[in-house]
Amino acid sequence: MIHLKTMLALPVIAAMLAVAGQAQSGLVSRGKELTEQVAKCQDCHTQRTATGELDKNAWLKGVKSEPSVYIPDITAGGSLWMLWGEKGMLRFLEKGTSPSGTTPSVHMPAYKLRHDDAEAIVAYLKSLR
Repeated sequence: MIHLKTMLALPVIAAMLAVAGQAQSGLVSRGKELTEQVAKCQDCHTQRTATGELDKNAWLKGVKSEPSVYIPDITAGGSLWMLWGEKGMLRFLEKGTSPSGTTPSVHMPAYKLRHDDAEAIVAYLKSLR
């Protein structure tokens, strides 16, 4: 009898996982749109090629152009993410301050996003390595 219940539950569990996966996919898609079309993070956080185009292989991986100019890698594989974590990235996007309470440099806007927008952006950044 337990075996029958387990067999009947499997399609339900599979459907729930599919819905959760679609929701996460939708969140990542929304985050990508907010990151790239609204905030245009890539304009500063992506290295440019010799022809001046954004380097697709270094998408949001930060820029080091001079010893005094450093724009961080904001992908989940970057040092900023490792230092701040998901909660720190959310705080920065929602409150405009780092986890330690510092404000961004003059070139970086101090965002104060709604939680759902910040969450979508973080989901997108988390999907990048």
